[in-house]
Amino acid sequence: CRQKGISTITTVEKTGLIIDGNALYYSLYYTSDPKLDQRCGGDYPRFKHEVCKFFKTLQDCEVNPYVILDGGSGPEKHEKILSRLKNKLKKAKTVAETEPDGTLPKAYNVLPPLVKDVFIETLREKGIEFKVCLGEADPEVVSEANQKQCAVLSIDKDFYIFDWKKEEDGKIPAKIYTRSKFVEHFKLDPALMPVFASIAGNDYSRLEDNGAFAKESSSPGEYSIKRLDGMLGFLSKVNLDGLDDSQKRERALSKALNHVGKKQNQTFKLAIEKYVKPEKTSSKLPPWVCEKVERGELTTFVTSVVDWKTILLTPLVENFSQRSSYTAAYRIRQYFYGLLTEGVITEYGRDGEEIKDYCVPSIRDEQKKLKLKDLHKVLRLIIKYRLRRRVFEEALQVQTSDLENIPNQLKLPVCVTVFWFKKLQHHPKPETINCLHALLLWFVCEPDGPG
Repeated sequence: CRQKGISTITTVEKTGLIIDGNALYYSLYYTSDPKLDQRCGGDYPRFKHEVCKFFKTLQDCEVNPYVILDGGSGPEKHEKILSRLKNKLKKAKTVAETEPDGTLPKAYNVLPPLVKDVFIETLREKGIEFKVCLGEADPEVVSEANQKQCAVLSIDKDFYIFDWKKEEDGKIPAKIYTRSKFVEHFKLDPALMPVFASIAGNDYSRLEDNGAFAKESSSPGEYSIKRLDGMLGFLSKVNLDGLDDSQKRERALSKALNHVGKKQNQTFKLAIEKYVKPEKTSSKLPPWVCEKVERGELTTFVTSVVDWKTILLTPLVENFSQRSSYTAAYRIRQYFYGLLTEGVITEYGRDGEEIKDYCVPSIRDEQKKLKLKDLHKVLRLIIKYRLRRRVFEEALQVQTSDLENIPNQLKLPVCVTVFWFKKLQHHPKPETINCLHALLLWFVCEPDGPG
């Protein structure tokens, strides 16, 4: 939208609005003034305040939001996601090693681990309509925007919004981008937009052209802009006479690949198809689980475990000379995997200063009596209380019969403390000691804690 003529200055009021939820919570956390904490686990109360302010502004301008959030990504994006994970690890290490008043490189932001959970919790509290997708949110966003005939709010595509704090006379100043304006400006056939996206570079594909397109551009600015401008110029000159949309895309892709000496590649065709026929993600999960994920009542963690047998442990800002903090909860994750599925789960997490994969066998003891498709009956008290209690006891390796004289509000904290204390006795590792110390410190210092 830096090009003149492809966006329109407007105001937002009395309308529906589809919101890219992931883009919004990233933006709100990273652009807050003053800056929100990223070094010490996150500043969730202030982040919640930022979220509330944002939706209050929309409410004041009679804007009806519908928030759509990503669920997870399938194996087709595995390499891209792994690359991002390594980049996040690098940023987390830099943030951890920088003094609190030091200067970080531009864009060196690390999202605290519970930001998405706090965001969803706040949406629910405020009665904001939202949905968590089982996979990529893009197809859902496109479908809802077309169905409701309204714009999409995002930080990187479809809809650009100025500082929402600058509400004027019940209206929000904004800049709206439309595909029709874009193709008109660059004299591009609309059918070729998916081709442009696939060769320019997205989560699925990117055409490595060794600077060929940038050299053909007369556009001022940095290399990345010249490259995109060169691609658009090239595609606009492809002869498409007498072809239908599918044939236009096939010819344009073939010409672009030949132009830089590349052979036909199925990767680009699959990437194009995702734009032409966006499909909503399905899941192997039972319907009751899918419904809870979409309502934000269950984490999308479960879809990754059941559908892909994979879990990504997002890098944390921590002491990189010690083992990953995730190590401390290894057994609890094993038990959680056992509730969801059988076999081995592949975890991707930090080992020193690198991302490595680990094969983690799930634990299935009393859980064998529980099938995931019927697990919701546990919540309805259809399955005997004794079995539910035994599953809980196995997870934390405690005997709830020993807790009869403990007040109800203290039973879970006591169980967790016993779990960490036993771990400390058998595995006196730094991460176990740190977890136990942090828990005890919370008991003493937290005004709303169990004490």
